[in-house]
Amino acid sequence: MNYFEDFFSHLRFERRLSENSVEAYRDDMDDLKHFLEPGEDVTRLKRERLFDFIVTLNERGLTNRTVARRISCIRGFYRYLDKLGVIDENPAALLESPQYLKALPEFLTIDEVEAMIRGDGGSAPNADLQDWQDIRNSCMIEMLYSCGMRVSELCGLKNTDLNFERGFVRVFGKGAKERLIPMGERAISALKRFLPYRAIVMDGRKRIDNVFISRTGKPLSRVSVWTVVKERAAAAGINKDISPHTLRHSFATHLVNGGADLRSVQEMLGHSDISTTQIYTHITSSAMKSAHSAYHPLESGRPPRKGGVPR
Repeated sequence: MNYFEDFFSHLRFERRLSENSVEAYRDDMDDLKHFLEPGEDVTRLKRERLFDFIVTLNERGLTNRTVARRISCIRGFYRYLDKLGVIDENPAALLESPQYLKALPEFLTIDEVEAMIRGDGGSAPNADLQDWQDIRNSCMIEMLYSCGMRVSELCGLKNTDLNFERGFVRVFGKGAKERLIPMGERAISALKRFLPYRAIVMDGRKRIDNVFISRTGKPLSRVSVWTVVKERAAAAGINKDISPHTLRHSFATHLVNGGADLRSVQEMLGHSDISTTQIYTHITSSAMKSAHSAYHPLESGRPPRKGGVPR
């Protein structure tokens, strides 16, 4: 029996993970499969054998982050085998992930977001855009930033998911979990401007419900959205290495910096664990430290303003 393939089917059909997530698990498990000796039974591995496997990962020079991901995957695999009742003892139960520093995600300033929505680095208003694809692209960037959705959620967005009257959009996140995200007036305005053009493009074509479409009337792919974001960033003169996810990070960072409740941000992002959301408080703290170092007169090396430093 191929327990590896059964595990991937479990992830795909029972846990309802995306195909990309399942493939990521497959990549992680490939290392364990290649580690096994010919004929070695994965259901009979002892804890010490898994420790040996972790040592080989470290010897290959993999980062702590990568090793931690491999260990997390193995834990999930053996939990699955344990539930099936095919192992007497879970050998992965005591595996510990290495400590690693989480890199703070890149985020944009409000001016940078505005420039990307406009489609250039100048001050031309959104209304001056003539080409329908430019209007669509501005709307996509507005939605990614205003709602903090993932690129897969944007591509999967249907017309029936938009509720202009209540000002909410419905999205289906990881594991097909449904959530509602508020839409601001700007996002609603961008959608209402784009949708009539969408109707023209779709006239006479096979009906699809996806909001964002290509010039041929097909659902827009994630690769296409990535390309749009990269092109808009370049046009705006933004030198940061960004992706559609950067707009999601910017959404969360600006909300937290503005004083939003962390639980509310967690719900809007669709994080199952608030510890994932807490990284945005680290960004806020990092920004405060930078401001302190740059502007505090005794830290920055700059002379204090006339009148001295208040005590």
